[in-house]
Amino acid sequence: MDLAKFIFSILFNKNKRDKLDQALKRIEKEFGEIEEVSKEFYFPFLENYYGREMGKPLKKIYLSLKGLKNKEELVEVKLKAMELEEELSEEGKRSVNLDPGYLDESQLILASHKRRGARVYLGSGIYAEIELLFVYRDFRPIYWTYRDYRHPEVREFFRRVRKRFLKERKAFSG
Repeated sequence: MDLAKFIFSILFNKNKRDKLDQALKRIEKEFGEIEEVSKEFYFPFLENYYGREMGKPLKKIYLSLKGLKNKEELVEVKLKAMELEEELSEEGKRSVNLDPGYLDESQLILASHKRRGARVYLGSGIYAEIELLFVYRDFRPIYWTYRDYRHPEVREFFRRVRKRFLKERKAFSG
């Protein structure tokens, strides 16, 4: 079994915080207890792509789940996250954008239902993409890495999550 620490990024409309709260409760119900939530980030460039559907202003948070999961669960987690997005939508428009993934000692992976050059097909219409590589004691972006994942504070959040992953994996393998 190949274990990882599962993470989510959540993009949400600041004026519809109730939808974020609902999403967080459902994430805990479906996927397990939330371990840490980042501060809220504002990335204006995300509004260019998502603003028409989700409205403005948009905020983004990142979170990690307690414990370790089998990496093979990523497909099912993404499919359930897409169902949750649909359940929380209003008039056919998403009110939250949920992007699950995982990290291990060497990389951060995101799941997507969109096909793109650097993505690997996992099955059931879901692809995986390496977003960050852990090299020389830090998560490093790749040229296709999303701009928000390049942000120093976002990478710092994931460094903390990685430290917990390493500690939990060591305890697990005992």
